[in-house]
Amino acid sequence: MMKRIQQLAFSFVFSGSLISFYSHGQQGEKTDQGHSLNRFESNLLNKASSLIERNDFDAALVMMQPLLEQNAPHPTVFQYACKTIADTGDEIKALSCWQRGYKLYPQKANIAINLAHAQLQFEHYKAALASLSGLDFSTLDEPISAQVRYMRGYAHYQQGQYQAVLTELLSHDVKLHWWPLISYSQLALEQWQAAKDSAESWLALEPINRSAWQVLTRSELGLDHPVEAAVASDIAANLHTDRNKGVARDSIGLFGQIKAYNLAASCTQFINSKTDSAAFASADFSCAQYAWISGRYQTALNILMQFDMSKQNQLHDDFYVLQGQLFAALKQGDKARNAWIKVGLQSLPTGSASEIKHARQRRNELQGQALLLIGQSYWLEGLWPEAEASYRKLAQTPGFETIAAAFSQRLTALVLFE
Repeated sequence: MMKRIQQLAFSFVFSGSLISFYSHGQQGEKTDQGHSLNRFESNLLNKASSLIERNDFDAALVMMQPLLEQNAPHPTVFQYACKTIADTGDEIKALSCWQRGYKLYPQKANIAINLAHAQLQFEHYKAALASLSGLDFSTLDEPISAQVRYMRGYAHYQQGQYQAVLTELLSHDVKLHWWPLISYSQLALEQWQAAKDSAESWLALEPINRSAWQVLTRSELGLDHPVEAAVASDIAANLHTDRNKGVARDSIGLFGQIKAYNLAASCTQFINSKTDSAAFASADFSCAQYAWISGRYQTALNILMQFDMSKQNQLHDDFYVLQGQLFAALKQGDKARNAWIKVGLQSLPTGSASEIKHARQRRNELQGQALLLIGQSYWLEGLWPEAEASYRKLAQTPGFETIAAAFSQRLTALVLFE
């Protein structure tokens, strides 16, 4: 995972955010030290700019060659020429061009930043930091200063200077593309909680970013949260890219799992602060469901265990279906079956005829689901007679006759085969 950041190398786009390469140079005339562009220089740069706009880089370089041959070309000449050299694909010559410009004008932010960019491309990280060291952030526009901070953070990271990365990038408003450098540095320093916080901040902006879920997995493991780590790892594993279309393909269930993970984190703290005598409400049930879907089985069970359902009617069956599922996930089969047996035992709530009909249908549905789960639980433990008894009872539940018969036949065939 620590090498993954190297695959992100230059995920920032310099050509769109650096001080304009092709702005002709009027801005530079106001701020550059030394001589201003004369008519000859302006004329050649204008002609070169037209060629650059048509992507005729070789011809543009020929046009600018007399300017480059001067003892001290104007800074704007470097702004045009060095970038154009890079556009031809000659990165080594472009680097040499920026180095010459920096030697002549070390105070020019544009040249220093471009030189550092070229140095980073050649993995000259220490040299890039030196090129950027003299910049005065107070003189830079915010997008440029943010870019410089990222470049410095990247150079520190590649040299294994992880604390320097955090010092550089956490001292100001964090940009989205900074989170990989920050979180991987925190992992390298084994700052598990900080890495988890960073991953969650990253996911708040990019909820289907696989790398962020991988960081969350590693940080949860570092915090000794194996269940949370397993869920985060499962989400990461399900996030993949269609190579042909280049887009993420994610199931509704996966998005539900991601949403549940976030909702469980926000609601369980409130639920756990309730007193034992508090009434069980739909919000409590929803929170327990979020915790269950997100893989926090013991947390969800702890929520349910706070409440006495003997006098509860509306959520009685949902409660015990979920409680049984949680016990089953925790490998406690007897407790799971004892919970599922309680489904459908409460009387129907009062109301209109249609309301009572709906409640009866709902109870039959949950009772059938519970009996099916009981049968599967017995099946997994090799308790064939008990499983068969559950399927016989399931066959008497409206709407479950067909599935009960199918499971019963499969069970009979399995027992005979043995």
